[in-house]
Amino acid sequence: MQNENKNKLDLIFHGAVNATGGVYNKVDVQGYGKINGDVECESLHCAGHVSITGNLIGSSAKVEGNASIKGKVKMDTLSVYGQLDVADDLNFTSLKVGGNVKVQGNMAGEDVKVHGSLKTAGDCEAEVFRANGAFNIGGLLNAGRIEVILHGSCEAKEMGGEHIEVRRTGNSTLGKLLKHFLNNTLSVETIEGDEIYLENTKAKVVRGNKIEIGPDCEIDLVEYSTECKQDPSSQIKTLTQR
Repeated sequence: MQNENKNKLDLIFHGAVNATGGVYNKVDVQGYGKINGDVECESLHCAGHVSITGNLIGSSAKVEGNASIKGKVKMDTLSVYGQLDVADDLNFTSLKVGGNVKVQGNMAGEDVKVHGSLKTAGDCEAEVFRANGAFNIGGLLNAGRIEVILHGSCEAKEMGGEHIEVRRTGNSTLGKLLKHFLNNTLSVETIEGDEIYLENTKAKVVRGNKIEIGPDCEIDLVEYSTECKQDPSSQIKTLTQR
């Protein structure tokens, strides 16, 4: 199961194996693995199922199967094309979500790309947040730049950033087909930013410097400083200039 590589051991699973936590060079799960305790590794690859009862710390991880982490996760680069469940906080430099990620705590990192489904009970903070899929942020989604193309239901309690851009699915054949089956709407209580462009958005408050309310939005209150444009298909109950 273990092969020495430099000063650290590899932990490789084929079939069903239980192991203890520790410091490893590479963790590779091809079967079913349960690791008791914290794990620190240079890389983790999961093509099967792995359950870690402690924290996971490392440089890179790629989850193509199913991974369940009972503690915190801290990775420089993290790619998920299967299922990842984190019971505590998730910290990263780069996060790619091509599958399904659920976080019970908060998320913080530099770059987030969502092409699958992302759900966190707490806040999500990043330098850049790009979504071309679905997400549910239980707290604040805060990023310098937020770009969202709606594919399915997207929700956040609050959104804040310098540049916030929300667009519905394009006019491609696939986009036209999906919009009849998916609720391609962003629902959020408050949006605050410097430059804001919105489509298919339901919000109580939108507050910013330059705001453009595109098609099919329902906004209770819009407060702007310098400029505000509104598509005629959208509804704004109250519009004020600060």
